[in-house]
Amino acid sequence: MKQNQPDPISQPKTRRKDSENEGGKRTRLTQKAIVETAAELFAQRGFGATSLNDIADALGVTKVALYYHVKNKEEILRLVYLTVLNIAEEPLRRIVESDLRPREKLQQAIEHHIAITANASPAVTVFYREQAHLTGPFAREIALREKDYERYFEQIITEGIAAHAFKPDFDSKIVTFGLLGMCHWLSHWYQPSGRYTPQQIATMFISLTENGLLTP
Repeated sequence: MKQNQPDPISQPKTRRKDSENEGGKRTRLTQKAIVETAAELFAQRGFGATSLNDIADALGVTKVALYYHVKNKEEILRLVYLTVLNIAEEPLRRIVESDLRPREKLQQAIEHHIAITANASPAVTVFYREQAHLTGPFAREIALREKDYERYFEQIITEGIAAHAFKPDFDSKIVTFGLLGMCHWLSHWYQPSGRYTPQQIATMFISLTENGLLTP
């Protein structure tokens, strides 16, 4: 079985305090650069302990320059969440819409999700730690996107039950909550330097799931 690898989430390099590179050219300030730098600072210090001035200093620009691209710090956090969700959703959608059997879809979906969760990038670290700081429309937007992501797993379970590949007495929504809860918790305890790779952990989770879910 070949693992469906997610697109990599890059880990931004530390930027110079000034806005010029080694060749003396000014660094072009972009929303992408702001999000990457902010994610790194949020991961290191926490969202609450990081100010817009901190982000501007790390980029070598003024706070006024930041306001040209973003309205406030919470909008930057929203963009960090959307970055992770955009990377996570597309490969999962392809798995769900493929011609694979439900069992194979579930295996690849679990492998994909664990690869995302175990990713040590600043953006993923922030994703699993700072959601309480999203409020109002931003919080609702991210919650809806997360529901869309959950529905892909639910669709696989429902399809498997209909095909008599999975036990009929399970509720697909409850199974999805259990699966994703198990995978999400990886973000709290997984260490890249630990005993097992994400692929090995995925294999264990798949075995645990199948032994309780598949029909004889």
